[in-house]
Amino acid sequence: MLLRPPLQPCILKQPMKYIAATLITTALLLFTSCKKDPEDPASVVQPIAMSVVKLTVKPVWANAPFDKNAVYGSAGGQRVQTTLLKFYLSPLELVANGTAQRLFDADLFDVTNGAVQRVLSIPAGNYQSLRFGLGLPPEINHIALNTIDPNAPTGSNSGMYWSWASMYRFVIFEGHFDNDLVATGPLPFNFSLHTGRDTCYRARTFPLPLTATGADTTRITINVDVSRFFTDGNQVLDLSQGAVWHGEPDGFALGMKVADLEIGALSVEAE
Repeated sequence: MLLRPPLQPCILKQPMKYIAATLITTALLLFTSCKKDPEDPASVVQPIAMSVVKLTVKPVWANAPFDKNAVYGSAGGQRVQTTLLKFYLSPLELVANGTAQRLFDADLFDVTNGAVQRVLSIPAGNYQSLRFGLGLPPEINHIALNTIDPNAPTGSNSGMYWSWASMYRFVIFEGHFDNDLVATGPLPFNFSLHTGRDTCYRARTFPLPLTATGADTTRITINVDVSRFFTDGNQVLDLSQGAVWHGEPDGFALGMKVADLEIGALSVEAE
């Protein structure tokens, strides 16, 4: 019987250069599959350039600087001296192509002693108008006082909150007056006009074309002409017919007149 030698297992032998080539190819494929696609420049969020805004709220009497110690002749036929004037602006916004950029929600300005300034910021761009309200809109006017920082413009330390009404004074306008225009002595009577309540909130939009850039400071001035608190050329505030109103239902017509005159006394300019 013829015996055959046992079969040997077949071992495939690959050349070393083939193995090396395979490893290199695999590594290249892995590297290529892990490499990120280049970002689309249009999808990269660019930082927004901001512009500094210096806001000045300035009291005047007609075309002259306002002086709380001066006695003026009013359109109502009285000699008047204003000893306290402070008010809320809320909100303050610049408008660009119908889109509003808010500078602040609400701020309190006491201009009794002269102009008051704020330094704010907005996105750089071209704007067409400025809008704000004199007073507080209902959503702020009815906020619970205990939820607000006492030192905030609408906080308890502002001296603007009516506890009896659970809402705010919008404008405090106080001083002295005399019905005798030719007298020279002290003013014998007091006036105290505090607008408030939602129906006394007044909002206006002012055309104000300006370009705000990141390189320059934009300056905006809101002029408060106290002489026009007494007339707008149509309505006249005669203090002899009513010199006190603190939001009571009685005399509400006086409060509405005062609110109309006060918003009409504001004007704006930019540089």
